Amino acid sequence: MRVLVVDDDKEVAHLLARDLDSQGYTVDTVGLAQHALAAAGDTDYALMVVDLGLPDGDGLDLVRQLRQNGSHTPILVVTARRRVEDRVVGLATGADDYLVKPFALPELRARVTALLRRPAHLHRAAIGVADVVVDRDALDASVRGHSLDLTRKQFVLLELLVRRKGQLTPKRMIEEALYGFDDTVSSNAIEAQIYKLRVALRAAKAHAIIETRRGIGYRLVESDGAPSRSSMATGGFDADADFRARLSADRRGFTELGEGLAQGAEDAIAALAALAHRLAGAAGTFGYGAIGEAARGIEEEAESALALSGAARERTLGALGIHVDGLCRLIGETLARPHPDA
Repeated sequence: MRVLVVDDDKEVAHLLARDLDSQGYTVDTVGLAQHALAAAGDTDYALMVVDLGLPDGDGLDLVRQLRQNGSHTPILVVTARRRVEDRVVGLATGADDYLVKPFALPELRARVTALLRRPAHLHRAAIGVADVVVDRDALDASVRGHSLDLTRKQFVLLELLVRRKGQLTPKRMIEEALYGFDDTVSSNAIEAQIYKLRVALRAAKAHAIIETRRGIGYRLVESDGAPSRSSMATGGFDADADFRARLSADRRGFTELGEGLAQGAEDAIAALAALAHRLAGAAGTFGYGAIGEAARGIEEEAESALALSGAARERTLGALGIHVDGLCRLIGETLARPHPDA
């Protein structure tokens, strides 16, 4: 999502932009009202943060002009004007929220998140990625016309990922969208919600997948169709031979990670899920369907383990270790044959 910050104080504008950027937003900054009007005319912003004390006019006049131009973009006014009368005038002019300086950055983030949650400010009621459609007005998510059975948090998460199609969504942004200040959020709460949403999308055979960038965030992208095997050995190189070499390397990786599961370290489990995710996506493309399915199962089990704790996690890790051993044997047997799944 793209945000416009309008503030002539360069240090403040830079601070706000840097903080919003850390939350995954793309931020533009301008210091004049006329530049803000021009930027709003050229770009469909998700939100504007407007200071009232601008060199070329009052920020309220800018807000009023934006509304007269037909803009429905949420506007958060930030100002040193502290009187109740000032806040009332600001809201009556067309601002959606009012934040008095000085303020804490966490409060700014919370207000931005709240404004972007409001249904009245959503650009489109129905949005989608591939065959996945989210209708905010109807509070419905569907795949090829068939509604998904999602909890409220899963629906909000899917809507967020769909709106940020192809963009990485930081874990912190997801947490702010799903949980309130009084909610107790466990360390693996987001991973658990991602896992459940992936299960729902796979069960519906959706042509969109949630990709994980460890330590960065998640994004929803269209899944690739599998090409024919006749197209895999072209351009003077044998892609299948290259992939079989990768299978051998992945087998070693699974073996090493499988041996470390007994300690139950989250980093090792996450690394296993990431390796399985990459293999599951590529194996089917190269015609190694059985390996792809086995890797997909390991990915789901590893993510399930991340969402568990105590004895439940230990049981899942025990089963996961057995399945990792089975995948390694399957890869070994496959590499001993001249063709996949022969």
